Amino acid sequence: MTILTISSQVLFGHVGNSVADFALRRLGFEVVAVPTVILSNHKGYPDAVGEATPPALLRDHFEALGRRGVLDRLSAVQTGFFASPAQAKTVFDLLGALRSSKPDLPIIIDPVMGDKGRLYVEAGLVELFQNAAPGLASLITPNTFEAETLAGRPVSGLEDLRSQLQAIGFSAGLVTSAEAMAPDVSGRGVFCFDAAETTLVEHRGVAFEREPNGVGDFIAALSTGLYAPGQGLPQRTARICAALVRLLERTQALGLGELALEQAQADWTAALDQADLAPGTITRVTKA
Repeated sequence: MTILTISSQVLFGHVGNSVADFALRRLGFEVVAVPTVILSNHKGYPDAVGEATPPALLRDHFEALGRRGVLDRLSAVQTGFFASPAQAKTVFDLLGALRSSKPDLPIIIDPVMGDKGRLYVEAGLVELFQNAAPGLASLITPNTFEAETLAGRPVSGLEDLRSQLQAIGFSAGLVTSAEAMAPDVSGRGVFCFDAAETTLVEHRGVAFEREPNGVGDFIAALSTGLYAPGQGLPQRTARICAALVRLLERTQALGLGELALEQAQADWTAALDQADLAPGTITRVTKA
């Protein structure tokens, strides 16, 4: 099974494709990673060296992958960080054409735009996510700020957020940092919805002076790897949360500034299969 992942790539650290590539290979997938930008490291450091991939080169990559027969055997696609609206439009156009020939192909979109009330992409990219992504996305994986940005207006809570996202065409989503909209959550929360149900999965938090970058990319990668229409989204979300907790615990124990993706691989992969057997990791699953 082959997954195409389109996102940022760093030479050092764990964000974007540098998370997704390893995580998905660890789950047994062949991974084709197309970089939207190649940087020395993520921008959480004082400096970063690198440049974005020109949209024309992204198109050339797609065409070359098509000639190799890679696109024909894809089992899923995921997108993450885009450096510009032109990049996103190029990729969305290419994915639209791919979807025409493979109508059942899952496309998971992580609409990377900002966090904690701060937008760090151009406004044109927000508009593309709002207008072009709904027709493509099988599942979106934004944080709460990004989800509210997609909604286009302030929302009064998780149910209002779900209603607005579905109204603009997003059929299913997994929204991180949901504790920001659920004041009764004592730890961390991930909110998931599809046509069948709306659920809040609460999990134990892991305290950091500064949480490592790449957590959202890890969640998006596992959401792609576990994507299975017809199987319960809440159950998949709980498994992802259990894996995340184990990864963060090991990262904290090792005192690392980057996610301990490789060092903790035995822990987080085991947790994917043991979410129901990890007391205290998943603290509550409720219908939102």
